[in-house]
Amino acid sequence: MTSELHETISMAKQERHKNLFLNYKNLNMFPVELLKDEGLRFLERLYMKRNSLTTLPDSLAQKLPNLIELYLHSNNIVVIPKAIGNLARLQSLDLSNNALQLLCPEVGRLRSLRHLRLSNNQLKNLPSEIGDLQDLETLDVSMNQLMSLPDSLHRCVSLQNLTVDHNLLSHVPRQLCWLHCLNQLSMAANRLTFLPLDLGRSRELQFVFVDNNTDLKGLPSYMYNKVIGCSG
Repeated sequence: MTSELHETISMAKQERHKNLFLNYKNLNMFPVELLKDEGLRFLERLYMKRNSLTTLPDSLAQKLPNLIELYLHSNNIVVIPKAIGNLARLQSLDLSNNALQLLCPEVGRLRSLRHLRLSNNQLKNLPSEIGDLQDLETLDVSMNQLMSLPDSLHRCVSLQNLTVDHNLLSHVPRQLCWLHCLNQLSMAANRLTFLPLDLGRSRELQFVFVDNNTDLKGLPSYMYNKVIGCSG
């Protein structure tokens, strides 16, 4: 650990900082100094974007129990520990642009989570437990390898913005029509062939992005004012 990093973490402990910025630090391991004692129990926001992390420690939730926002964008994280589900206060989790191949079911225990960003990973499916996130407002799983979405997604009753661009989806689950808070649905660059008729009847849904779905044809007339982009 560099002296500068050590000083930054030590100061955060001494002054009980609520925000800690460790972006662009060339980290390839999670700093053990963050987990050594109880000095960062007051920490609410941890920024570790654009490093080279491959894993997260199992003790993360135990040592940083009051995290509200965790930003890990642009690392090399392959898997997140099951203990992530113990971050009871976490509201925002950004794991975009990593190397995730699997999302552990324990994510469904993050009952305070409002924003989950998983774009540009290697995910082939999402756990059904994601439907347990009833406070979730934003879900971004664009640029993965998803062939389907879990049926349980309709239980995310607070979901407002769903982004699934650049995946391998061939259809829109009809259950999405039951998401009465959904305002924006983006499914561009997939393999869609049709949209559920009930989708256009949602009062809250204002924007549907479906451009670059080459086989998508025959949109219902009542969706014309909502669909943005339908070119092949």
